Amino acid sequence: MLVKLAFANVRKSARDFAVYFFTLVLGIAVFYAFNSIAGSDAVARISEDSRSMVELLSMTISAVSIFVAAVLAFLVLYANRFLIRRRNKEFGLYLTLGMRKGDLMRLAATETFVVGAASLIVGLAIGIVVSQGLSNAAASLFDSSVEGVAFSVSGASLVQTVLAFSVIFAITVALNTGHLFKAKLIDLLQADRRNDEMRLRSLPLSFLLFIVSCVIIGVAYKLLVDNGLLEVSPEFIAATVLVCVGTVLFFYALSGFLLRVAQMIRPLYLRGLNMFFLRQLSARVNSAFLSMSVIALTLFLAMTSVCGGIGICSAMRSGVDAGTKYDASVVTTHRMYDYEKNDGTLIPIYPDEFASFVESHDYDMAAGFADSAAPLGLPAWDLLVDRSVQVDFYVSGVTYGMVEKATGESLYDYVGAGLLSDGMEKMFLDAVPVSQFNAARELAGLEAVEIGDDECLLWSDFATTAPYFDAVAQREPTLSVGGHDLKVRGDLLRDTLETTGVTQRAGVIVVPDACIADADVPYTSLLDIRCKSGQDAALADFLKAVENTSDTRTQPVHMVQTADEVRAQSFGLTAVVSYLAIYIGFVLVIACAAILAIQQLTDVADNARRYDLLAKLGASRTMIEGALFKQVSVYFLFPLILGIAHTLCAMQVVTDVVRVFGNFDIGVVSAVAVAAFLLVYGAYFLATYGAARAMVLKPGIRA
Repeated sequence: MLVKLAFANVRKSARDFAVYFFTLVLGIAVFYAFNSIAGSDAVARISEDSRSMVELLSMTISAVSIFVAAVLAFLVLYANRFLIRRRNKEFGLYLTLGMRKGDLMRLAATETFVVGAASLIVGLAIGIVVSQGLSNAAASLFDSSVEGVAFSVSGASLVQTVLAFSVIFAITVALNTGHLFKAKLIDLLQADRRNDEMRLRSLPLSFLLFIVSCVIIGVAYKLLVDNGLLEVSPEFIAATVLVCVGTVLFFYALSGFLLRVAQMIRPLYLRGLNMFFLRQLSARVNSAFLSMSVIALTLFLAMTSVCGGIGICSAMRSGVDAGTKYDASVVTTHRMYDYEKNDGTLIPIYPDEFASFVESHDYDMAAGFADSAAPLGLPAWDLLVDRSVQVDFYVSGVTYGMVEKATGESLYDYVGAGLLSDGMEKMFLDAVPVSQFNAARELAGLEAVEIGDDECLLWSDFATTAPYFDAVAQREPTLSVGGHDLKVRGDLLRDTLETTGVTQRAGVIVVPDACIADADVPYTSLLDIRCKSGQDAALADFLKAVENTSDTRTQPVHMVQTADEVRAQSFGLTAVVSYLAIYIGFVLVIACAAILAIQQLTDVADNARRYDLLAKLGASRTMIEGALFKQVSVYFLFPLILGIAHTLCAMQVVTDVVRVFGNFDIGVVSAVAVAAFLLVYGAYFLATYGAARAMVLKPGIRA
């Protein structure tokens, strides 16, 4: 009997709570689809070279899924609280008719099981279909040769999804049981007759607190912009705490603020049903300020993660072509030293035994690699390499502080907060001879540059510092390199002349060869390589073998990057970051919109009697529709407005993070991402308003 009644109740309530069911289905589908990527047949067929990136994607999604499951659990439990409240009077009638509380608890548990089972079946069916497209898209990102494959189902992801949501529904049943066990009959029967309790009754105080909240949020914005995102500093922590406190206080005082402002504008307050609408909204927002604060912060997190994630991916993808002009590039620190960040001194990074090998080859990397083949039993260097060009980097003697003194331009004014370390003004710019620079350009298919004996050029392919050096170049200062006074030409060179996935040449001075004395020793060198046809894999094996050996009869290697590795890593990281950004952002936006929708539907259902009374007092259908539309609009709009405001502030510093990965205009991505969010958010708003309108507008109400 209870099972039959439970099915009847679910069927009866299906239309009223379709938003809740739809959200559960969507959450289950997304949870399964993303977790099944690594176990799909499409991804299983990609090349071994990309396998490590697939494993990284799988582990990262699995870890993030814990967070996603927590978000979805919050959504289900919070929504269920409102659904139970919506049915309090119904439960009271059951008790009045003689049903025992134990039977009532079993009825609620059965209904939860029915809804949960139905949502799991439908959600998994949709998720399995969606996962086929996601898996093939992921496979194509890692390996373009992978074609469409057969339909596949991930058993592990299926079990993981069922277990996760079974636990969520079990917790829901426990909470429902506790609620019904403690509930009194009189409270259940009169649940729809009570207004929400006003937590903040003083309108002047709420007005003052609203202004204070705006000030707190403004201070948080200032701290964030000044200190950036890359360093967890006390200022960053303070900005995080203040923006959370300010957001909570904002919604705590919002209802009273709106009511107070409206009362100050008497024609507005007394127009139509504005008095009723504002009172209803004030009670609703004032009692749900905490959930609205969480929703605003969650929307902020979703929009920022998606914009930043997609921005990083686009920047990385845009830099692949620029960083793969050669088949491979090798970096060696000849002096066996590297910079000490604070004062620019050099510290050893290699064993001293390598020094004699490097010096005996006159710092010629190609010659060093050629003589490294025999000790390691590798193929001859000349059999693998068609042509190579070496670019030596010398300490120019010009510091960032000197550049600032000569031009008045400070790097700190161009580079975002948190990206620069203390003592940056003491760091030296690199210097490279123009002949080597032109040889590398020629190997890359670029035109050579020409400079006079008393001229130099600035070179920076690092998107973060390029704007600064562009401003420096336009001022055409005179810099002293190797005892030669050189006037900087006004055009900045930005071409990438090495194999890399992330550009990194922050500031380099291209000087005449005469500025480099014969006795000068480069502190590091770059060897760009064009291999012979079909020898890409063999060259990569050769370079890795030399890099990983401890044999001091070989060329010391600081870093090796091949074009194939750069492409694979770039596409792999792009897949990881973009999938996570979409996964997290999509789930969070759906959760926020669903919670707002369920709250409003429940509130409207509880107040249907009041809207009916307004109609009996003479309020027209248009007036009631207008009041309802305003209430739902404001309830949806304010969390979104504050979330967008937080996002706009954060994107100013997120842009600096994106520039680390390459050149990209994140503004376009932000606009597209926000538009997509607004589309989803707007769909929930329209569905909520439509359902709420159907609840309160009964036949017979005059137009």
